[in-house]
Amino acid sequence: MGIGNIFKMFQPKDKVFFVLFEKVAEELVAMSKEFHESLLDFDINDDTMLQHMSDYEHRMDDLTHEIFVQLGENFITPFDREDISHLASGLDDIADFMYASAKYIYLYKAPLDPAYTEFTLLIYKSCLEVQLALKNLNDFKDPKAVKESCIKINSFENIADDVLSQAIVKLFETNDALLIIKVKSVLEYLETVTDKAEDVANTIDSILIKYA
Repeated sequence: MGIGNIFKMFQPKDKVFFVLFEKVAEELVAMSKEFHESLLDFDINDDTMLQHMSDYEHRMDDLTHEIFVQLGENFITPFDREDISHLASGLDDIADFMYASAKYIYLYKAPLDPAYTEFTLLIYKSCLEVQLALKNLNDFKDPKAVKESCIKINSFENIADDVLSQAIVKLFETNDALLIIKVKSVLEYLETVTDKAEDVANTIDSILIKYA
């Protein structure tokens, strides 16, 4: 038996990691889309959106757990085990902070700041690019497209930084201490979601540099 055939024997036949990463990306896109659309027509007395965000977050936890299970069961992986671990954890962080943002919007019961939907749109766009980057990372079929998605995610994070600073300036002009505390907390959670997306983009970019 040739060395090529021996190598193939140890390869995951179903490319399980890319399958799982694509499922994670699908969940993130659906979660961020619902988050954004729900805030466009928000009702503090209807917690359907929060329940859905919790459901998404739990499914993400299950998928992340499965990725780590597969790391323990597969001898050959598509790239470094450490990179797979960082990527899985980073993707899960996006969902965790998205859910936290939604939770505190409901818990604080403060009026919605206009910046909330600016953030959720940036989050949704970031998740779309994460999905595209992971799709094109599969078998490293389109490194250029992966790089372009990572650049876009980084640009969305930069925009989010500006949205945060401008929103906080306007918030302090209200001179309402309790409102400032509540809304500033939510704004910072939302901005952190874009930070986590940027972390994922940086991890993907690092993988690309190593293997493409």
